Amino acid sequence: MPKFDPEIVHKCALACLGKPKPQMFDDFAKALAVYYPDTLDFSQPWIYSIAGGAMIQMKLYYASTSEYIMIWGTPIGSEGHSGRHFTGFWDTVIDGETWYYAEGQFEKTVYKPGDRIYVGPGQARAMNFTNGVWAVEYARGYIPASMPFGVAEEIFICVDYLTVVQTFSLYTDLIMQAWGQKVKILQPVTKPVSWVSHKITRTLEPAPEVKEIPKKNIRWFK
Repeated sequence: MPKFDPEIVHKCALACLGKPKPQMFDDFAKALAVYYPDTLDFSQPWIYSIAGGAMIQMKLYYASTSEYIMIWGTPIGSEGHSGRHFTGFWDTVIDGETWYYAEGQFEKTVYKPGDRIYVGPGQARAMNFTNGVWAVEYARGYIPASMPFGVAEEIFICVDYLTVVQTFSLYTDLIMQAWGQKVKILQPVTKPVSWVSHKITRTLEPAPEVKEIPKKNIRWFK
């Protein structure tokens, strides 16, 4: 039995439209928490996702083996392949604009804030995020089957093993929380695994961006 209703997720996404970032992200999660108390995790960091040729960042609030809720986006734009999954995806655009097209479609479909996109199991779309987009995503299906798509480019093309480990540790953390919420008797096992996974994710957070050192502060030694 699914935990989340895509209509409620969409309704909560609409409630944050027009607000500045990152307030809109927080307001979406707070609105959703009213309908699903003691379910979401607000503490997870933003991490990269590089899949299907598209590079975005994402923040997960809930994940199990059959569902997840997240916000994803990019401020500079990207494009790629959605992947073809065993999972259905409901995406509500909350900022920016994105273009999609399917096989045999000769004009792009444009999605703007408030519009919802659905890509069902076995379907695929070409995606273009123009100058940047932010969206709420709810997925339902067998999520682990999508993991190879989610990390293959990070492993073999970008060689970004930090993001790979973060992806697995973050997902493990959230799955343990979901199992603990569903079966209380499992909490003596799920809580420690969740804690360790969360520590790994946080430990691997990159240091703040290093700014270029002014030339006048560089000393040359002979």
